[in-house]
Amino acid sequence: MSRRRSLATRVIIYLALVQIGALFFLIPITDFLVSISGVSPNWEIAPDDWGEYRIHSLVVDSLAQTPEMTATLEPTAALRAYIEAHPQVRYAAFDYRTGQALQGSSPELVAALGGLNQIEASAIKFRIPGDQTSRARGYLRQVETPFGSYAIAAYGYKFAWSDLFAVAGLFLTLHTAIVTAPAVLGALAIAWFVVHRGLAPLRAAAGDIASIDMNTLHQRVAAERAPKEVVPFIDAFNGALARLDAGVAAQRRFTANAAHELRTPIAIMRAHADNPDDVAFRRDIRRDIRRIQTIVEQLLAVARFSVRKECEHDRIDLGETVLSLVADYAPLMIENKRRIAFEEPESLTEVRGARWAIECVIANLIDNALRAEPEGGAVQVRVLSSAAVEVIDHGPGVASSDRGKIFEPFWRRDREGAGVGLGLSISKRLVERMGGSICIKDTPGGGATFRIELEAFDADGCRVYRHRRSIAH
Repeated sequence: MSRRRSLATRVIIYLALVQIGALFFLIPITDFLVSISGVSPNWEIAPDDWGEYRIHSLVVDSLAQTPEMTATLEPTAALRAYIEAHPQVRYAAFDYRTGQALQGSSPELVAALGGLNQIEASAIKFRIPGDQTSRARGYLRQVETPFGSYAIAAYGYKFAWSDLFAVAGLFLTLHTAIVTAPAVLGALAIAWFVVHRGLAPLRAAAGDIASIDMNTLHQRVAAERAPKEVVPFIDAFNGALARLDAGVAAQRRFTANAAHELRTPIAIMRAHADNPDDVAFRRDIRRDIRRIQTIVEQLLAVARFSVRKECEHDRIDLGETVLSLVADYAPLMIENKRRIAFEEPESLTEVRGARWAIECVIANLIDNALRAEPEGGAVQVRVLSSAAVEVIDHGPGVASSDRGKIFEPFWRRDREGAGVGLGLSISKRLVERMGGSICIKDTPGGGATFRIELEAFDADGCRVYRHRRSIAH
């Protein structure tokens, strides 16, 4: 298992790096940009001043020692190339203790700085009197070399972009590291404090979340004191909690309602069992058993629907499947003094889905039509070649105000009826899971027509695209 990286640690490191980068580079870069921009003519540092670091380093590299153990200037190839590119540049090196110029130094600078041994200075800016170049400038700097302490002077240099590498090297020294160490530690302390305080709302939210369980899903994570960047995360989590709370509440209501629906027919069966000599005993027992069986089958359909993410995609002959269900219901229709009529499709109609789901839907619709159809009437079941099935009754119909409610779980128009209120809700969910739709319209002459539409497939298994006509709900 890979070790998780700490958000706080990453933020602290990023903040520290940004602050250290600003400390090392932002100030000199800002100074450089101001000096070359010309926005401030009296700025202490002129653009050409940034060129002296490179020439000084080249002169230091040219220091050598003679056989007589004295120091001298022997220009390296890099210094010769620099002078060839900038012929106006002069350079010199002086023994800092005696003020004597080393062999190889520029005579002009030796003459101009001849009194160096009479002053003590670690760095001097100067300009040679009489120089006709107004922008010419010089700089003398004391440096420690392998041969001792020397003062290196350069004059007439100009800035070039390649000089920035020498400028950057000034900050990559042990001295710079020691001087900036307190600032670096301060940056780390500031970063830790900022992150610790900044992540406090997340720790508080984590505490709120840790206290939520199945019995406290109504609680929400407080977002009043959270920063606006964290609020969308908290709002999304609270939204997920609300949906979970609603789902759990619905499941609890479902369980309670199912228990209530089962208790009634069981109580009736018990009463009948206490009086087995009643003439209607066998008939009532069959009716009560059928009611319990319907409830159990609907509960099983809900359970199967809940544990399966998608319905199976079997190839199903819709006409044959519906016809077999109509045949199963025919005896029940006759027993209840009603008839059932079947109209087959004009051609083979195949759909993709779960056979058990399609059978459950059609059975629920036929059972619903059986209860609504008047005695002596006929329930019509029609399968269309467009992969639509219509179940038609001629009962009281469904009022327009109730059509938005009939697909809700446990909703019944007549609380005294024998229905459970699960069939249409289950049917709608199963049909939609198979990519279809279900709706209701009025039957001409009175009654209700339930219509389901599924996706049709041809003999090669390809989806048949069609335009679904609008049906008023």
